[in-house]
Amino acid sequence: MSKDTSQTANGQTDNEPRLPFSIPQGADLETPPTPETKTAQGFPDAIFNDLPDVLKNACNVLTEQTEKEVFLVGAFAVISGILPNVRGFYDGGYTCPNLFAYIIGQYGTGKGGLKLAYKIAQPIHAKRRELSKDLQRTYKQKCIEAKENGEDEPENPGNKMLYIPANNSKSGIVENLADNDGAGVLFETEGDTLADAIKTDYGGFSDILRKGFHQEPISFFRRVGREFREIETPRLSVVLTSTPDQYQKLIPNIQNGLFSRFLHYRLSPNRDFKDVFDPAKNAYQDYFNGLGQTFLNYYETLAEPENDPILFDLRDSQKAHFLTVFRDWKTEVGEYVSTDLDGTVNRLGLICFRLAMQLTSLRNFEQADYSKTMLCDDIDFYNALRIVEILKGHAIAVFYDLPNPAMSRDATKYETELSTKAATVARAQLLKKQGKTFAEIATALGESKTNIYRWLTRK
Repeated sequence: MSKDTSQTANGQTDNEPRLPFSIPQGADLETPPTPETKTAQGFPDAIFNDLPDVLKNACNVLTEQTEKEVFLVGAFAVISGILPNVRGFYDGGYTCPNLFAYIIGQYGTGKGGLKLAYKIAQPIHAKRRELSKDLQRTYKQKCIEAKENGEDEPENPGNKMLYIPANNSKSGIVENLADNDGAGVLFETEGDTLADAIKTDYGGFSDILRKGFHQEPISFFRRVGREFREIETPRLSVVLTSTPDQYQKLIPNIQNGLFSRFLHYRLSPNRDFKDVFDPAKNAYQDYFNGLGQTFLNYYETLAEPENDPILFDLRDSQKAHFLTVFRDWKTEVGEYVSTDLDGTVNRLGLICFRLAMQLTSLRNFEQADYSKTMLCDDIDFYNALRIVEILKGHAIAVFYDLPNPAMSRDATKYETELSTKAATVARAQLLKKQGKTFAEIATALGESKTNIYRWLTRK
């Protein structure tokens, strides 16, 4: 019997089994994708040009592109933790602008910009530490007086701070937040410090981070001293940086609940030796110390106890565009990357809203505008979308780097069965093209005639 070798639309000859998918014409099936397909995109100049002046000018001071980008991502997370009294309505409830950021890169790839992001809130932290010392001195004096007068000991005012140490325990994190009205910035340049703390702490505190991102109530009971702590609306921001292997200690796979809550920035390897004598960098310290004073002024104005909350909102046209973009992204990522990233896209929506809130706030505060209602400026809305879209690409790049989660025995067995069935169906299709009957195919493959008939007649 002669064989007909005419090609089908899928590029297959008629004597080959049909595949359950089509191969694009001209596709190279021998060469694997190059590493560049997983390289995350950098920030275009348009993003920096459209920032509020306080951030745009800071980025313009920096001489290296990577340094600018690392600084900016870190700055977003730090600033998100020093905007008290700013909030917006999102998905049925109020949310504050707090963000989590993770910068990932090998040693020597340019994570130094984070040191400058730290300086943004350093004066706030220093002032709160001085306040804490004064309160503790007063507290100790009152304790002495209470003991002399046979009175109850006064309440300890706790430790006032902004930057919360990552080398901490679950109870320590809750206590630090409680002592500071539920607010703080967890800033750590060695991500495995936090990972080790989570691993060794009794019960771990990754749940504190997950709840903190969504600003859900956090409570903790310590049996020693029978102390109960509760924070109704935690306002926690997080900045972490580490190497990829350190990152995986904290976030081992996509199923880990922390992955989708972070803005990821993935540094590409840099084989150039930077100019360590660049005279332009001599001005960094003075400039960013002064920038810290600017943010101290914003913070103190917002934190005045008599001030009502500032309410942020998107315009109606922005809301419509927002929904269209994130619906498209969710479809795109689910179809072309993995449905495991559905939660990441959902939370990128919340992150984008919070980032737009931050950008418009800074633009207003530069003009000394602390109005109680604040509509998002178009320039900030579209810039927030551009930033989040690029960082979505970074999250996908990190996703590709993570190991696949181990499948359960049942899942592995099911996947094997599917693979075996696909191969059997393909063989049945080939035998049919060779003129075999249903009965002959069933005998050859050890399958029932019913299955063979169903597989080969199904459209």
